[in-house]
Amino acid sequence: MSAAPIAHPDRFFIGGAWVKPSTADTIAVLAPGTEELFVRVAEAGEADIARAVEAARYAFDEGAWPRLSHRERADYLRAIAEGLATRLDDLSAIWPNEMGILHASARMRIGGVPPVYDYYAGLAETFAFEEVHPSTVAAAGLLVREPVGVVGAIIPWNGPSALIAYKLAPALLAGCTVVIKASPEAPGQALVLAEVIEAAGLPPGVVNVITADRVASEALVRDPRVDKIAFT
Repeated sequence: MSAAPIAHPDRFFIGGAWVKPSTADTIAVLAPGTEELFVRVAEAGEADIARAVEAARYAFDEGAWPRLSHRERADYLRAIAEGLATRLDDLSAIWPNEMGILHASARMRIGGVPPVYDYYAGLAETFAFEEVHPSTVAAAGLLVREPVGVVGAIIPWNGPSALIAYKLAPALLAGCTVVIKASPEAPGQALVLAEVIEAAGLPPGVVNVITADRVASEALVRDPRVDKIAFT
Protein backbone atom coordinates (compact mmCIF):
# COMPACT_ATOMS: atom_id res chain seq x y z
CA MET A 1 0.00 0.00 0.00
CA SER A 2 1.40 3.40 -0.99
CA ALA A 3 1.30 6.35 1.37
CA ALA A 4 -1.25 8.66 -0.22
CA PRO A 5 -0.57 12.38 0.45
CA ILE A 6 -4.12 12.94 1.70
CA ALA A 7 -4.67 14.29 5.21
CA HIS A 8 -8.25 13.13 5.84
CA PRO A 9 -9.24 10.16 3.67
CA ASP A 10 -11.67 8.97 6.33
CA ARG A 11 -13.71 12.20 6.49
CA PHE A 12 -15.74 14.62 4.40
CA PHE A 13 -15.22 18.37 4.10
CA ILE A 14 -18.60 19.84 5.01
CA GLY A 15 -19.41 23.27 6.39
CA GLY A 16 -15.75 24.25 6.60
CA ALA A 17 -14.76 21.27 8.77
CA TRP A 18 -13.60 17.68 8.37
CA VAL A 19 -16.53 15.63 9.61
CA LYS A 20 -16.99 11.95 10.35
CA PRO A 21 -19.20 9.95 7.97
CA SER A 22 -22.60 8.74 9.07
CA THR A 23 -21.67 5.11 8.42
CA ALA A 24 -18.59 2.90 8.51
CA ASP A 25 -18.74 2.26 4.75
CA THR A 26 -15.54 2.85 2.81
CA ILE A 27 -14.26 2.79 -0.77
CA ALA A 28 -11.04 0.95 -1.58
CA VAL A 29 -9.07 2.76 -4.28
CA LEU A 30 -6.76 0.34 -6.10
CA ALA A 31 -3.67 1.40 -8.03
CA PRO A 32 -4.29 0.14 -11.58
CA GLY A 33 -0.61 -0.55 -12.21
CA THR A 34 -0.24 -2.95 -9.28
CA GLU A 35 -3.82 -3.69 -8.20
CA GLU A 36 -2.68 -2.90 -4.66
CA LEU A 37 -4.62 -0.71 -2.25
CA PHE A 38 -3.62 2.92 -2.71
CA VAL A 39 -5.99 4.55 -0.25
CA ARG A 40 -9.27 3.82 1.50
CA VAL A 41 -11.74 6.69 1.73
CA ALA A 42 -15.06 7.17 3.48
CA GLU A 43 -18.17 6.44 1.42
CA ALA A 44 -20.97 8.97 1.84
CA GLY A 45 -24.54 7.86 2.35
CA GLU A 46 -27.73 9.82 1.86
CA ALA A 47 -27.40 11.41 5.30
CA ASP A 48 -23.95 12.76 4.42
CA ILE A 49 -25.22 14.13 1.12
CA ALA A 50 -28.09 15.84 2.93
CA ARG A 51 -25.65 17.36 5.41
CA ALA A 52 -23.42 18.71 2.64
CA VAL A 53 -26.37 20.17 0.75
CA GLU A 54 -27.69 21.75 3.93
CA ALA A 55 -24.32 23.42 4.53
CA ALA A 56 -24.20 24.75 0.98
CA ARG A 57 -27.81 25.91 1.12
CA TYR A 58 -27.25 27.78 4.38
CA ALA A 59 -24.04 29.38 3.08
CA PHE A 60 -25.92 30.67 0.05
CA ASP A 61 -29.16 31.75 1.72
CA GLU A 62 -27.76 33.14 4.97
CA GLY A 63 -24.03 33.55 4.46
CA ALA A 64 -21.92 36.34 3.06
CA TRP A 65 -20.64 34.57 -0.05
CA PRO A 66 -23.22 35.58 -2.69
CA ARG A 67 -23.24 39.10 -1.27
CA LEU A 68 -19.51 39.66 -1.69
CA SER A 69 -18.33 41.59 -4.73
CA HIS A 70 -16.92 39.69 -7.69
CA ARG A 71 -13.51 41.14 -6.91
CA GLU A 72 -13.68 39.84 -3.34
CA ARG A 73 -14.58 36.37 -4.55
CA ALA A 74 -11.79 36.59 -7.13
CA ASP A 75 -9.29 37.00 -4.30
CA TYR A 76 -10.37 33.61 -2.96
CA LEU A 77 -9.97 32.06 -6.40
CA ARG A 78 -6.41 33.36 -6.56
CA ALA A 79 -5.75 31.92 -3.10
CA ILE A 80 -7.00 28.53 -4.32
CA ALA A 81 -4.70 28.77 -7.34
CA GLU A 82 -1.74 29.56 -5.11
CA GLY A 83 -2.59 26.72 -2.76
CA LEU A 84 -2.91 24.20 -5.56
CA ALA A 85 0.42 25.34 -6.98
CA THR A 86 2.08 24.27 -3.72
CA ARG A 87 0.46 20.82 -3.94
CA LEU A 88 1.37 19.93 -7.53
CA ASP A 89 3.71 17.16 -6.40
CA ASP A 90 0.98 15.57 -4.28
CA LEU A 91 -1.66 15.88 -6.98
CA SER A 92 0.73 14.45 -9.57
CA ALA A 93 1.52 11.50 -7.30
CA ILE A 94 -2.13 10.70 -6.63
CA TRP A 95 -3.36 10.69 -10.22
CA PRO A 96 -1.27 7.76 -11.61
CA ASN A 97 -2.14 5.67 -8.56
CA GLU A 98 -5.85 6.18 -9.12
CA MET A 99 -6.38 6.01 -12.87
CA GLY A 100 -3.11 4.84 -14.38
CA ILE A 101 -1.90 7.95 -16.18
CA LEU A 102 1.85 8.24 -16.76
CA HIS A 103 3.63 10.27 -14.09
CA ALA A 104 5.14 12.69 -16.63
CA SER A 105 1.76 13.28 -18.22
CA ALA A 106 0.14 13.75 -14.82
CA ARG A 107 2.64 16.42 -13.85
CA MET A 108 2.19 18.30 -17.13
CA ARG A 109 -1.61 18.26 -16.97
CA ILE A 110 -1.90 19.08 -13.28
CA GLY A 111 0.25 22.14 -13.88
CA GLY A 112 -2.56 23.57 -15.99
CA VAL A 113 -5.10 23.52 -13.17
CA PRO A 114 -4.10 26.57 -11.04
CA PRO A 115 -4.30 28.89 -14.09
CA VAL A 116 -7.98 27.96 -14.49
CA TYR A 117 -8.75 29.59 -11.15
CA ASP A 118 -6.59 32.60 -12.05
CA TYR A 119 -8.42 32.94 -15.37
CA TYR A 120 -11.83 33.10 -13.75
CA ALA A 121 -10.50 35.47 -11.10
CA GLY A 122 -9.51 37.80 -13.94
CA LEU A 123 -13.08 37.80 -15.25
CA ALA A 124 -14.09 39.72 -12.14
CA GLU A 125 -12.55 42.74 -13.86
CA THR A 126 -13.64 42.13 -17.45
CA PHE A 127 -16.89 40.15 -17.61
CA ALA A 128 -20.15 42.07 -18.08
CA PHE A 129 -22.21 40.93 -15.10
CA GLU A 130 -24.66 43.74 -15.85
CA GLU A 131 -25.66 45.05 -19.29
CA VAL A 132 -27.96 47.90 -20.29
CA HIS A 133 -30.01 47.29 -23.45
CA PRO A 134 -31.90 50.35 -24.72
CA SER A 135 -35.33 49.35 -26.02
CA THR A 136 -36.95 52.73 -26.74
CA VAL A 137 -35.99 56.37 -26.53
CA ALA A 138 -37.46 56.60 -23.04
CA ALA A 139 -36.73 53.12 -21.64
CA ALA A 140 -33.96 50.57 -21.34
CA GLY A 141 -33.62 46.99 -20.18
CA LEU A 142 -31.12 45.94 -17.53
CA LEU A 143 -29.65 42.44 -17.76
CA VAL A 144 -28.20 41.26 -14.43
CA ARG A 145 -26.38 37.94 -14.15
CA GLU A 146 -26.89 36.50 -10.67
CA PRO A 147 -25.72 33.29 -8.96
CA VAL A 148 -28.07 30.37 -9.48
CA GLY A 149 -27.67 29.03 -5.93
CA VAL A 150 -26.39 25.62 -4.80
CA VAL A 151 -24.48 23.65 -7.43
CA GLY A 152 -23.95 19.89 -7.27
CA ALA A 153 -20.76 18.90 -9.11
CA ILE A 154 -20.43 15.21 -9.98
CA ILE A 155 -16.84 14.49 -11.00
CA PRO A 156 -15.62 11.62 -13.23
CA TRP A 157 -12.47 9.61 -12.70
CA ASN A 158 -10.36 10.55 -15.71
CA GLY A 159 -9.28 14.10 -14.91
CA PRO A 160 -10.57 15.13 -11.48
CA SER A 161 -8.61 18.31 -10.76
CA ALA A 162 -9.27 19.93 -14.14
CA LEU A 163 -12.89 18.82 -14.29
CA ILE A 164 -13.50 20.19 -10.81
CA ALA A 165 -11.82 23.48 -11.74
CA TYR A 166 -14.01 23.99 -14.83
CA LYS A 167 -17.10 23.71 -12.61
CA LEU A 168 -15.92 25.20 -9.33
CA ALA A 169 -14.08 28.33 -10.48
CA PRO A 170 -16.95 29.91 -12.48
CA ALA A 171 -19.50 28.86 -9.86
CA LEU A 172 -17.52 30.52 -7.08
CA LEU A 173 -16.93 33.70 -9.05
CA ALA A 174 -20.65 33.94 -9.77
CA GLY A 175 -21.45 33.61 -6.06
CA CYS A 176 -22.75 30.03 -5.97
CA THR A 177 -22.03 27.47 -3.28
CA VAL A 178 -20.96 23.98 -4.30
CA VAL A 179 -21.18 20.33 -3.26
CA ILE A 180 -18.45 18.29 -4.99
CA LYS A 181 -19.11 14.55 -5.28
CA ALA A 182 -15.79 12.94 -6.15
CA SER A 183 -15.48 9.79 -8.24
CA PRO A 184 -15.16 6.56 -6.24
CA GLU A 185 -12.33 5.46 -8.55
CA ALA A 186 -10.33 8.68 -8.15
CA PRO A 187 -11.29 10.70 -5.05
CA GLY A 188 -7.87 11.79 -3.85
CA GLN A 189 -7.42 15.01 -5.80
CA ALA A 190 -10.76 16.33 -4.59
CA LEU A 191 -9.71 15.73 -0.99
CA VAL A 192 -6.45 17.62 -1.56
CA LEU A 193 -8.48 20.47 -3.06
CA ALA A 194 -10.58 20.53 0.10
CA GLU A 195 -7.40 20.96 2.14
CA VAL A 196 -6.43 23.88 -0.10
CA ILE A 197 -9.88 25.46 0.25
CA GLU A 198 -9.70 25.13 4.02
CA ALA A 199 -6.31 26.87 4.04
CA ALA A 200 -7.60 29.61 1.72
CA GLY A 201 -10.22 30.54 4.30
CA LEU A 202 -13.39 30.32 2.25
CA PRO A 203 -16.50 30.81 4.42
CA PRO A 204 -17.97 27.58 5.85
CA GLY A 205 -20.28 25.73 3.50
CA VAL A 206 -19.23 27.52 0.32
CA VAL A 207 -17.41 24.40 -0.91
CA ASN A 208 -18.19 20.92 0.40
CA VAL A 209 -16.39 17.76 -0.72
CA ILE A 210 -17.66 14.21 -0.33
CA THR A 211 -16.48 10.85 -1.65
CA ALA A 212 -19.19 8.45 -2.72
CA ASP A 213 -20.62 6.14 -5.36
CA ARG A 214 -23.84 6.08 -7.37
CA VAL A 215 -26.38 6.03 -4.51
CA ALA A 216 -25.08 9.31 -3.14
CA SER A 217 -25.03 10.83 -6.61
CA GLU A 218 -28.71 10.03 -7.04
CA ALA A 219 -29.49 11.63 -3.67
CA LEU A 220 -27.61 14.77 -4.72
CA VAL A 221 -29.43 15.00 -8.04
CA ARG A 222 -32.85 14.49 -6.46
CA ASP A 223 -32.40 16.97 -3.60
CA PRO A 224 -34.74 19.93 -4.24
CA ARG A 225 -32.38 22.27 -2.38
CA VAL A 226 -29.83 21.89 -5.21
CA ASP A 227 -30.40 24.45 -7.96
CA LYS A 228 -28.02 23.16 -10.63
CA ILE A 229 -26.20 19.92 -11.41
CA ALA A 230 -22.94 19.82 -13.38
CA PHE A 231 -21.74 16.50 -14.81
CA THR A 232 -18.34 15.50 -16.22
